[in-house]
Amino acid sequence: MFGLYKKHTPKSIVIGLGNPGNKYLYTRHNAGFLFLSAFADKIHCEIKKKQANAVTGYSEEYDVMLVKPLTYMNMSGVAVHALIKKYNINPQDMIVVHDDIDIPIGRVKFHYNRSSAGHKGIESIIQHIGTKEFYRIRIGIGKPVITGQTVEHVLSEFSPNELRLLESLFDKLSEGIQMFIKDERQKAMEFVNRIRIV
Repeated sequence: MFGLYKKHTPKSIVIGLGNPGNKYLYTRHNAGFLFLSAFADKIHCEIKKKQANAVTGYSEEYDVMLVKPLTYMNMSGVAVHALIKKYNINPQDMIVVHDDIDIPIGRVKFHYNRSSAGHKGIESIIQHIGTKEFYRIRIGIGKPVITGQTVEHVLSEFSPNELRLLESLFDKLSEGIQMFIKDERQKAMEFVNRIRIV
């Protein structure tokens, strides 16, 4: 598998955004990392190969690469740019999964060719790869209770109840991603945008 992995351009690439290290593991800003781990389990893919400022996995069955940038969130584009260049990946075959404070917990939004809307990880990716023509899945983490405490909110940990809710959400979201990588892109977007856990 790894011989193929070194030379082969994957059909799809799914990138989960977050901050590396146990300190941030269950924080809201790491929703993308948490989803990618759940999805990797679902398709029996190990994310362990270190390369290009990221840790990656490859599923031969689905012909998809999974990526967690090891740069901090605000520099996500460094790793993404290096990987798509190394593997000659078209950004239009890329899904970036990340947290979003403008969406309530239990909801997700699937978009294509959208601006960063202020998300620093997405801003970095657009800046480094030179286009916003890629797919994005925004995982709702809810708004901070106190206005103006965005940083504190995104770096706070999910509660046990919220993690259980996300587990159900990730099961459904994994179904949608599998549709996408089987070339049912419009169907996948419609399916994901209908997901309602609460």
